[in-house]
This record gives sequence, structure tokens and C-alpha cells, in this order.
Amino acid sequence: MVNQNVAFKAEARTTGHKSDLTNLRTGGFIPAVIYSKGKQGEAVQLNEHAFNMMLKHHSGENLMIELQLGDNDTRNVLIKEIQHHPMTARIVHVDFHEISLDRMIKVMVALEFDGTPKGVLSGGGTMDVQTREIEVECKASDLVESFLVDVTDLGIGDSLNVGDVKLPEGFVLLSDADISIATILKPRVSAGSDDAEEEAASEPEVLTGAKDEEA
Repeated sequence: MVNQNVAFKAEARTTGHKSDLTNLRTGGFIPAVIYSKGKQGEAVQLNEHAFNMMLKHHSGENLMIELQLGDNDTRNVLIKEIQHHPMTARIVHVDFHEISLDRMIKVMVALEFDGTPKGVLSGGGTMDVQTREIEVECKASDLVESFLVDVTDLGIGDSLNVGDVKLPEGFVLLSDADISIATILKPRVSAGSDDAEEEAASEPEVLTGAKDEEA
């Protein structure tokens, strides 16, 4: 389990023409909006380099952020949406959702796999991952960035389901517990191996219509 406590500075901005947004991005800033319940969206700007570095050091965008707008103005926000440029993938806009730390929230939390399965390490198998995040409900103050899943004891043919993930106290699983997370597949048999030859020899011969007539 990886806890989150991320602080980030933002600056207020005035909304205007589309050219103002272009100039803002050219100057190395990202336009953003903070949405709060019962309030009009509040326009802010983020330092592009600093914001990208913050995301780089975390496994996903599901972060609880202490957004600092001034010396005495701190907002607890979740990233609601990040818009990327379709060609360059550069971040062009961010939406934040201000939230009370006591509020119960439903979020998707990433799964982080720990260790190497014994079926891979000594059995030559491969780990097939089907699910990389699960939905849970928790207090906003308890939100974590990811859940750590130990896979070291998985052998050939073994699998893990969502219900096998150990959740911290206060977390409620919302995803289906029977959904498969990962399975250890047996090694593939090469075409020239003895096993492949034995398998081919054991298969019944299929006679064509021409052979039937000759017989």
C-alpha cells in the first residue's frame, strides 16, 4: 500500500480569450479549474514542468493533492480529468475536484505487483495480468496510490482474484471479487521439442477422401 500526501502550488488566473490560453501554455503553464460543490469553477494555472515531475513520481493520476493557492489558502483536491494534446500528448488542461477529507469516495486504485512468481522464476512460466486496478470505497483522507500484491508464491497454473487483495482497514471492495488479476501460464512448447513430437505422434491420422477410395 502506497500512501498519498502530495502538496503542489498553483496560481490564480483570469479567464479571457483563447489566445490567453495559448500564451499561458507557451509560457510553460497549464490552465486548470477547481470545481467545488455549490460553487462556480475557479480558474488557476500550474507550472507545467513541476506538474509533470509530480505525476512522474507516482504510479497514476489518482492523487489526493494539497493545492496551495496562497499562504493561507490550501485546497484538498482530486484530479478529475487531465486533457492531453492528441498529437504530442502534452498536458493542455487539468480539472480538479475539491473534496472534504471526511467524505467517503469511490475510486479506482492501481495494483502494484511485488516479487517474482516461483512459477516464472523456476518453472519457466509467464505471468498473464488481466487486471491492474480495482474499485474501492474509502474516506478521502485514507486514499492510497496503490495496493501492493505479493505474487512470489504463485506457481504454474495458479491465479489471483480481486478478492485475494488485502485491503487496509476502512476500505470496502466494490469490484467483483471473482475477477481474475493474474495467472501463471505454463511454458510454451517449441515446435522442435520432444514433447511436441510425442504430441504429434499421439494424434490420430486424418484420412482424406482420396485415401479412402484407394483403400
